[in-house]
Amino acid sequence: MGRQLSILRTAAFAALCMSTVVIARDDDSSHHVSRATVAARQKIFGKNNVDARTGRVRSEKVIFSWITNASFAASIKGRVVLLDTFVTRLEVEAGRTPLVIQDLVDLRPEALFVGHGHFDHADNAAYISNLTGATIYASPETCENMQLDAARIFGEGTTVPCVSMTSSGSIPGSEIITIHQLEPVATIKAFKHLHSTNTVPQDPTFPAVVINSPVDGQCETPCNLADPRDASMFPRGTPLSDVLDISTSRTGQGGPISIFYQFKLHGDNQFTFAWHNTTGALREGCALPNNLPDGTPSQPGQDTQGCFGPEVGQQLAAVMGSLGPTDVEIGSVVSLGFGINGERDIVTYNQAIAPKVFIPNHTTAVAVESSSLEWKVGYLRVQDAMSIPLDQRPELMWLVDPNDYLRPLVFDPRDDRWRKHGGHHDD
Repeated sequence: MGRQLSILRTAAFAALCMSTVVIARDDDSSHHVSRATVAARQKIFGKNNVDARTGRVRSEKVIFSWITNASFAASIKGRVVLLDTFVTRLEVEAGRTPLVIQDLVDLRPEALFVGHGHFDHADNAAYISNLTGATIYASPETCENMQLDAARIFGEGTTVPCVSMTSSGSIPGSEIITIHQLEPVATIKAFKHLHSTNTVPQDPTFPAVVINSPVDGQCETPCNLADPRDASMFPRGTPLSDVLDISTSRTGQGGPISIFYQFKLHGDNQFTFAWHNTTGALREGCALPNNLPDGTPSQPGQDTQGCFGPEVGQQLAAVMGSLGPTDVEIGSVVSLGFGINGERDIVTYNQAIAPKVFIPNHTTAVAVESSSLEWKVGYLRVQDAMSIPLDQRPELMWLVDPNDYLRPLVFDPRDDRWRKHGGHHDD
């Protein structure tokens, strides 16, 4: 473990960058696209943000559109990508979730960034990639599952383009990968971090604020409980899985191995956003256990409880800070430890990343549908309990399902709000 931590320190603080060779595509929205693509982009990014003739998304803006759980469509100055590909309650016809899988195919993203390989993040990825040619970015273990998915869905011998982030078995934070997919618009950094976990004890440094699971359908606020009116407002339709199985494979160890992505624009105040679809226990350096069938850890440096140790957590926090300043963080407010430390883990990520704006995700899986505002209560209360100064708290852009699905969140990178110290608009 000592040798591994020495490697980690060298990698993190020397800013070791393993360069992934990727040919950035010309922005296909600069050419005529199908009517279906124009319609899908207008549906997902808003009619005012998409040229009705060419399908071009506004090239001077950064736009996010929530497509449930931790999944977002993003247009980075006109370059269209998906952040995760899972869709909660994906049905044959649009219903509570106002899109169908064909909308994501018609969107024609050039890349799919998968945070980790669990179904509620990686489902649909191989399917979308095969039909669009979009490159998948994921851990090497998740990439292995993508090839299994492609062969199962489309037939033996079918493969999809999947680029591995970090080396198999590396310690979280020990490798910082540079991704060139969006050049010359933006540079992407990626590194392994911690999946959320319920294996740590209650943190004694602040009064406990936990998210309670319901007992007999009721519990004290904040509670992981669906609004009882939700079912009558949004009756269930036919699940897509009844007619088309495009789920991801559950085999192997890739599920909880998690990748953190940071996007930095060139020029335009170097507008920077980070996206992570899970949030581990930085203080203890613990993640979800990832053990072999015989009970032994599958990942070097991780014990049977999923812990790498506080030093790894500290180094991850240092890596997050070293890549700043970060303007927008899109991060998971849900930790599997919600019954132990509430939303403490996301607050510690906020502290390390120090964003100006925080957009929550993962509020429709584990966090049950229509429970989002309960999690907002828990988040605000744990900030108070941890005595986070008001001037160190990010501006919240809280998302509530299903109201905020496909509601474009538009950022102008040239706004003076994002100007860095000593910087200029075109720095």
